[in-house]
Amino acid sequence: MILRQVLEKDLPYLSQVLRPWMDCDTAVEAALQSLFTDGARGSIRCRVVEVDGKIRAISLWAPQDTTEIRLLAFTVTSEPGPDTSTVAASFLREEILDWSDLGVSKATIAVPDTLAGSLVPYLRTCGFMFEGITSCCAVNKGSQVRLCKHFLYRAMPHSHVINFLKDFMVSLGYEVRTEGDGFGFRIRVEYRLPFMFSTWHRITRSGADIVVHPPARVLELHELETLFYPLAIRGRNEKPLLLPLEKKRAAQLIDFPAGNSHQDSLFEMAAAPERVLKTGSLVYSVPTGLQSMRKGLPVLVYVNRMGAVGTARLEEWRLADPRHLSDALDETASCDFNEVKEHTASSGLHAGKVLVVRFQWFRPLKRVIPLEEIRALDEKFNPQRTRFLSSALFQSVVAAGSRG
Repeated sequence: MILRQVLEKDLPYLSQVLRPWMDCDTAVEAALQSLFTDGARGSIRCRVVEVDGKIRAISLWAPQDTTEIRLLAFTVTSEPGPDTSTVAASFLREEILDWSDLGVSKATIAVPDTLAGSLVPYLRTCGFMFEGITSCCAVNKGSQVRLCKHFLYRAMPHSHVINFLKDFMVSLGYEVRTEGDGFGFRIRVEYRLPFMFSTWHRITRSGADIVVHPPARVLELHELETLFYPLAIRGRNEKPLLLPLEKKRAAQLIDFPAGNSHQDSLFEMAAAPERVLKTGSLVYSVPTGLQSMRKGLPVLVYVNRMGAVGTARLEEWRLADPRHLSDALDETASCDFNEVKEHTASSGLHAGKVLVVRFQWFRPLKRVIPLEEIRALDEKFNPQRTRFLSSALFQSVVAAGSRG
């Protein structure tokens, strides 16, 4: 998959595919027309994902002010090649990563109701939340489903999550009341839809877990980290994960640091060059530390004979039998059986098994932090296996890599 800026020759196709968006919002057609008439200093941005010479996905957006953007249109087509969900999730994450590099506080989108059923699930998977519906009773006019994505640039200890949620519910228009060490919430009367009523829901603690009910279910930390990415929640006693990769394997999965190419403002973005959008994120390791892993755990990616190159979030992990591994992989994954064999446990509780790890939200550092520099921070640092790092070392390496 190739991620690139839109070209003038693409406009007829874009006008065709984005017709449902233009019918609902005249700003979309105006934005398309301004892409090449306003020149490089125009504020409208449009990127596409191309597979085998065909456009599979389109993202069209514009700044609202210095920290907010409006996603005017986002769509994915069904064509031979990677499935639609893979294209949509990979593209959306890439946009969100770039927006977070620019310090965006909020992104909004209004999806035509005719497209909402297919697009909203992808948006929600990447952290967009439902914000409301613009209703319309006029003939031949449809409603729009409004969603937004919030960006929080901080780390939060697990002990602060309940109070954070309480304050956020108030900002969403909920009535909140304290109940023990948790709280109850319901939509305020003045914000309820016609003919609807609202019962109390609750968020409480159960040991180390945070539980939402009814119906009762555990609220996973990674759900909040995705909704408010790049928010990081520090779970109790958890540590970041070191993920070492051989350079050949790393080149298949990630982009290496290339200096500080990011702009400081939404209005100063230079046209990014064409590049490959990488969707694979599976690596293999000797089974270790399974009881301490969780989805969303911070990951430091280290490339052997290079150094620390970036950060990511743990997406999933599982023990697998190498003999049947290929049957369990989806079409975006690749399996290097030599690598798998090298990391298969030869003895112990997990003998004959390999740990399969998938990561997401990879962000390259501005510069590679070599082994010698990391050992100056921690002389016992060993990059030869997947293991847990101290939070202090993780933060120090990331800080060093962020200075460029």
